This record gives sequence, C-alpha cells and structure tokens, in this order.
Amino acid sequence: MELDEFDLALIEQLRIDGRASFEALGARVGLSRTAARARVQRIVDSGLLRVAAIVHPEFEGIHAFGHVSVAVHGRATAQVAAAIAQLPDTPFVSIVSGRHSIIAELRSSDVAHLSDTVSLIRAIDGVELVDTLIYTHLVKEPHFPAQGPGNLDQYDDTDRHLLDLLREDGRMAFADLADQVGLSRGATRTRVLRMLETGVVAVTATVNPTAYGMTQMCGFQLRLETEGARALSMIGKFDGVDFLARTLGRCDAVGSLVTRTRAETLDTLDRIREIDDVRDVQSWTHLELVKEQYDRRPTRALPQPNGAARGHAAPR
Repeated sequence: MELDEFDLALIEQLRIDGRASFEALGARVGLSRTAARARVQRIVDSGLLRVAAIVHPEFEGIHAFGHVSVAVHGRATAQVAAAIAQLPDTPFVSIVSGRHSIIAELRSSDVAHLSDTVSLIRAIDGVELVDTLIYTHLVKEPHFPAQGPGNLDQYDDTDRHLLDLLREDGRMAFADLADQVGLSRGATRTRVLRMLETGVVAVTATVNPTAYGMTQMCGFQLRLETEGARALSMIGKFDGVDFLARTLGRCDAVGSLVTRTRAETLDTLDRIREIDDVRDVQSWTHLELVKEQYDRRPTRALPQPNGAARGHAAPR
C-alpha cells in the first residue's frame, strides 16, 4: 500500500494521541473530518496500522525485565526460536547474526520468575549457551507509557475491563465502552481520562516499520566508562534508536536501532562510538523477527514448551 504525506501525517498524529477525534486529526494535517476518517480506516484495513491501548507493565504486576542471547548447536535455529517464543514471558524473540543465534527479551512478575524462564530456555533442545542481562533502568521503551501508574489501589475491576476493551480497539467510543461496562458515558469518560493522565495506559498507533521504509533492525550493547547517564541520555535521543536500557551483566547497556538503510545504521553506531563515555560498542543484525507481543499479563506458572525438555528439573 502506498502512503502519501497526508497518510504519514495522520499516522504520526495517532502515534501521539490514538484517541484524537477525526475532526482534530483532520485539522492538524489539513484535511476534512470525512477525509481524515476515510484515510485512517483505509490504513487500518490494510494492516499497516493498529490503534490500541498499551498498559504500563507495573499495572499488570510485571516488575522484572531482562534480555538473553542464545547460542544454538545441533538444531535448526528457527526451531529453537519457535520453542522460546512459546514461553509466556518472552514478548520479543528474534533470530540474529553474530556470535549468538537468537535474542529474546524477558518480562516477568519478579526476578525469581524471570530466572525460571531462563532455566526453561536452557532446557530447550539445541540451546548451547544462554547469556542473561537484567535491565536496571529503561532509558527508552516504546511499548509502554513513560509515566508510572502511581497508586494502583485506586483502580478496580471496571477499570481493568475498560483497559481490556481498549486493548482490542483503542478508539472505541465512550458510549460503546459505557455499554460494555455498565456505566454512564460521563463516568466512563472520567475513568478512561484518569488512566490516561496517570500513566496507567497510553492509546497509540502501532505501525509496521516498513510503512516508513524502516527495513533495517540492529541490536547493540555498550560498555561505559563511568556511570554513563549522560551518554545514555544522548543515545536515547538519536534518530533510529528504538529501545535503550541500562543493564547488569556482561555490558552496561543494550539497545536497538531501526533505520532505513545499512548506511544509516552504520552512521548511528559511529555516532554512539564517538561519545566520550562509551568505551566499547558491539552490534548484531536482526535477520528474522519471530515474536513481538508486548501487551500481555504475566504468567505465574510457566509451562514446559512442547518437545523442548532435556531432562532438567522443572522450575518452582
């Protein structure tokens, strides 16, 4: 599907505010309400755009984040990656180039359950080595609201029902939401706006990066000279840097780039290397994205992936 400047402008506005009215969207990009509505619907129908709620992980009890690099031996990499992707606490799994064959991100209720997931990955047939990083600070994360959710005791089951509905359709009208949860339109609007304002949820457009011609994805890890806060702040503002986290493990930070060309990737990596506090940069190329599913709730009991066990003891 070909996107023109109006389509791209509408997408950008929906990324800023997924619940903006068609009248507001049209005014911001120079279109009528009717034209804005028709264009947005066409893009949604094409599969390039989805507007949905992104709930802050803490609201769902997710407090531990990590990253694993997996070396594979004696089995097809795609089979191992598929087995890792079956685990509920692996929202992101990708086949990559370099020393390791697979990169996965972990999100669990706590460090103990994160450790359980690492044990399950080690038990998968074909996994030779698992190198784990723990995220200590998320510098840039596109998959949840920037604010924390605040006091969680102020939210009830009706709020959770509203969030579930907004996960399916972030632009669902207040009247329709009210019908679903059994409240007045005004009370429903108040609840939704409160959750948006407090950072429990953000409603935003999720876009296939290829719509923007962003076809190159690269991961990188950093070793920093001192505390490194200044360097990470600078890197997080670079165009193309999609994700960045401070880590505990073999390196001090890990991140990812999404760019249009290899030349842009190389240029960004060079800019990172030029920062005074950056001592070392290592990178890898993402070859095949196997799983990307960030909007989920943590699973307490972790299942053993079918056909994956090698006789290791089951985790607690």
